[in-house]
Amino acid sequence: MGFFGRTSKTCVAGCRFAASPVLSAGTSLARTTRQYNPTQFRGDAIAGLTVAMVAIPQSMAFATIAGVPPIYGVYTAIVGAIVGAFLTSSPHLSLGPTNTMSLLVSSGFVALAVTEGQVLQVAIMLTVFAGLIQILFALARMGELVRFVSHSVIVGFSAGAGVLIAVGQVPAFIGVSLQDTSSNFQGVGEKIDRLFQAIRLNAQHISWEPIAVGLFSLAIVLVCKRISKWLPSYLLATVAGGVVVYLMNWTEADLALVGDLDRGLPKLALPELDWHAYRPMFAPALAIALVGMLDAYGIGKKLAARSGDRIDANQEFLCVGTTNVVGGFFSCIPSTGSYSRSALNEAAGARTRFAGLMTGVFVAVIFIALAPAARYIPMTSIAAILFVIAYGLIDLDYVRRIAKSNPADHLVCIGTFVATLILSLEIAVFVGIFLTIALYLQRARQLYITEMVRTPGVASGFIERPLKGDKPQSICGEGDADHDADPDIVFLQVEGNLFFAAADDLQDRFNDLLASDARAVILRLKRTHMVDATIMHVIEQFNRQMKKADRHLILCGLRPRMYDRMREYGLVDDLGEENVIVSDNEPFSAAKAAVERARLLVGPKADETPEPAS
Repeated sequence: MGFFGRTSKTCVAGCRFAASPVLSAGTSLARTTRQYNPTQFRGDAIAGLTVAMVAIPQSMAFATIAGVPPIYGVYTAIVGAIVGAFLTSSPHLSLGPTNTMSLLVSSGFVALAVTEGQVLQVAIMLTVFAGLIQILFALARMGELVRFVSHSVIVGFSAGAGVLIAVGQVPAFIGVSLQDTSSNFQGVGEKIDRLFQAIRLNAQHISWEPIAVGLFSLAIVLVCKRISKWLPSYLLATVAGGVVVYLMNWTEADLALVGDLDRGLPKLALPELDWHAYRPMFAPALAIALVGMLDAYGIGKKLAARSGDRIDANQEFLCVGTTNVVGGFFSCIPSTGSYSRSALNEAAGARTRFAGLMTGVFVAVIFIALAPAARYIPMTSIAAILFVIAYGLIDLDYVRRIAKSNPADHLVCIGTFVATLILSLEIAVFVGIFLTIALYLQRARQLYITEMVRTPGVASGFIERPLKGDKPQSICGEGDADHDADPDIVFLQVEGNLFFAAADDLQDRFNDLLASDARAVILRLKRTHMVDATIMHVIEQFNRQMKKADRHLILCGLRPRMYDRMREYGLVDDLGEENVIVSDNEPFSAAKAAVERARLLVGPKADETPEPAS
C-alpha cells in the first residue's frame, strides 16, 4: 500500500473515531423516537410542566448571578432544554442555566474587565467558545478525562460557589447598589469589601421594604420545601413577592424590580464574535467548558445509577457543547445539566429525553403568558431564592464523612473550596483538577513490596511476609528442609503501578538490595499493572550494577504484553532471555522456574561462584 493509500485509510479511521459520539446521539434519538408511545408522552408532559415551574424563577435568578438581564436566563432555559433533549443520552437530564455556570460567567467578566455595555456580547462569546471546546472534547473522545476529577473537587468547588452566590446576593436582599464601589481583592474578599463600601455609602438610604419582602419570600420557600417537595416553592416565592409589590403600589424608588421583559421567544441572530479576543477568553471559556461537562456527565451518571440507564460521556459532551453553540445564536448564557431540575424531572415521572423538550415548550408558553407581570417581581425575592440554592450547594455531610475516613480527599475538598473563595473561579477550577491529579499520583506511586518465602507443605510452595526494615532476607523459611540451599537468593513481589512517579521508591529498594549480601534477586511482577520507560530504565541500571558485582537479576510473572514492551525497549536482551520468565496459566509456575534459575546462577553453595564458561 502506498503513502496516499495509508494516509487515506488513516483519515477514514480518524473520521470514524471522531464521528462516534454523533452517530451514538443519532442512534439513541432514533431508538427513543421509534419506541415513543402515549403513556410515555403523558409522563413526559407532566414532568415537563413540573420542571418548568421551577425553571422559570431559577433561570431568572441565574441570569442575575451572571450579570445579565433576567430574560436571557429564560431564553437559556428554553433553548437548553429543547436542544439538549435531542442529543443527551440520559432520559432525565435537564439542561439550562445553572448557578456554577452563571458564576463562572460573572467571574469571567471581572477577569476580562468587561464594561456594562459589553456584558451581553461577552456572555454570548463565552457561551459559544465554551461550546466549541466541549464539542472538540467530544470529537476527540476525551470523555474518560472526567475520571481524573474527583467528587471531592466538585463538592469543594460547589461549596465555594454557594458561599460566593450567597454573599453576592446580600446587596440585592438589603437593597443597596454596588455601582460606585470597587475592590482590589478577588473572590469572596472582593464581594465582602464592596458590600461594606456599599453599606457605608448607602447607610442613610437603606429601607425596610426590600428586607421585609426578601424575608417573606425566603419564608415561603422554606415552608413550601418543608410541606412538600412537589410545591413549586421558587415560583410561589417569586409570585408572592410580586403580589406584595403590586398591592403596596411600590416602584423602583422603593426597591429594585426585575422590570419589563420582552414578551416573546428568543430570536435567532448571528452572535457578534470577536475571534481576536479568543486568547484572553480562553481560560474562562475552558473553565466553563470543563465544569459544564463534569456537571452534565456527573448528574446523568448519578441518575442513571438509580434507573439502570447507560450514560455515554462523549455523547454528553457533544450534547452540552452543541447546546451552547446553538444557544449563542439565541442570546443565551452557558448551559449544562442542573441537578435540582434533573432530579425533579425524574421524580415527576419523566419517561424519556422528550421530557426536556416539554420543559422548554412549557417555559416558553408560561413566559409569554406571564411576562407582563415580571415588572412587579422584586430582586430581593430573587436573592432569597438564591440564598436557598446556595445553601443547597454545600454538602456538609460529605465533608464530615471524608474528614473522618479520608484525610487526603478532605484536603483536596478544602483546598478547592479555599481556592474558590480567594481566587478567580476559572483558576480555582484548575487548582481543584491539579489537586486531584496530585492526589492520584501520590496514591498510584505507592509500591507494596513483600518477601516471598519458600514454605514446604503450602500448595504454592511460598508464603508472603512483609518486608522487615530495609534489609530483605533470603527465600529460606523456618522448617525448610533445604534451609541452607538458597541463603543468597532474595525473592520480592512488587505490587502497584510501575510508572515514573514510583521510580524513586523503586530505586531506593534497589539500593538496599545492592547493599545486601544477595547474589541473586528475583522480582515477581505478577501483580503490577504497567511498566513505563522510566521504570524500565531503573531496572536496566540496577541489572548492570548487579552484573558488575557478579550478581544476578531475574524477573518473573510477567504478562505477555509487559514482556513485549520490555523486549521492544531492549531490557530483555540486557537481562538475558532466560532471566525474564513470562507467567502462564499454572499458579506460581513462573516463580518456581525463577527460583530454579537463581539456584543455577548462584551455584550449589553460598561461598562458591560459578566458573565462567570457557
